[in-house]
Amino acid sequence: MDELRNAKGQTLAEFLIAYDVNKYPRPSVTADTAAFTLVEKDGALRLCVALVRRGNHPDLGRYALPGGFLNMDETTLEGAARELLEETGVSGLPLRRFGVFDALDRDPRTRVITVGHYGLAPLGSLRPEGGDDAAEAGLFTVQVKRESWCPQAETYRILLGGKVRLLSRAQLRYDELGSYTAALPKASYGLASDHDHVLFSALLALNGLPRERAALLLTLGQPQREREAVAALDYALGALPQRV
Repeated sequence: MDELRNAKGQTLAEFLIAYDVNKYPRPSVTADTAAFTLVEKDGALRLCVALVRRGNHPDLGRYALPGGFLNMDETTLEGAARELLEETGVSGLPLRRFGVFDALDRDPRTRVITVGHYGLAPLGSLRPEGGDDAAEAGLFTVQVKRESWCPQAETYRILLGGKVRLLSRAQLRYDELGSYTAALPKASYGLASDHDHVLFSALLALNGLPRERAALLLTLGQPQREREAVAALDYALGALPQRV
């Protein structure tokens, strides 16, 4: 059978040889990860997320989710896992994508689009240590609180407690198609770049899992603590709507 040819009479092979890869501007792509686990705090389990303190510009010294630029030979899942290992020393964590973040001004270096991922690490298994571009890494307790509400939007605060206390904010907005997450104007007290928005979206994805399933994953090997894990998730995420 004859090969298909385009309007210029080219076969696929001929088209690829002639194709100019610089014809269109190419944005950079990164992969960021919200790695969640549980820790013992004040006699109870608390939900935590791994954060890194940036060791380079931009947002030098500010906390962020671990992540970085993709290599040309890896998927976003592979890139997220590699960056998580390089920046925190954590490996082997199953990851899932939960969103794409593409604000035009999210990175001052160049046009950067990031793909968000999240994973659940069993109690006691996540001990991040800084590396690569991360000056340090650590676990921060998480509690979401609703700050304000109107028919078009709900504003939430995310209280993060670790070596320092951080306040993150984001919104859940509503239109004819349903709900979507949105970033608030960048503030000096939040996470680096748009990671307030990314983390909030990750928490919504986690909240969308059945509590018992998430608790099971967070207590693998310690089934007697599943009920405590459910309580920890309720404490951290109870202010969020169950379905969005």
